[in-house]
Amino acid sequence: MIRSLGVVLAAALAMGAKDPSKAEWDPRDDGPDKIDVSSWPPAMQKRYPIFSAKCSKCHPVARPVNSRFDATEWKRYMKKMIRRPNSGINEEQAADIYEFLKYFSAKQGAK
Repeated sequence: MIRSLGVVLAAALAMGAKDPSKAEWDPRDDGPDKIDVSSWPPAMQKRYPIFSAKCSKCHPVARPVNSRFDATEWKRYMKKMIRRPNSGINEEQAADIYEFLKYFSAKQGAK
């Protein structure tokens, strides 16, 4: 029975069925998917891998990189993301990701 379920799931994914742990496609997903943080403060460089690893679980890293949110919008968005099933983001990681995104958005000119 378990083997049959695995075969059915694999066939569904091969035919284009959506992975329930992944978010729907968004136009921001097609943009740049990396940030060069080599000249950023060490604290922000340390937060980048957490941001990249956690955010890429559900959608491409390009989505937050290409979002033009300000600090308030990022705070609201992070609260939403930590509530998502299987996000794997705890409160401490959410705070690090938020600080990273707040810094990034300020560098991009967001208010």
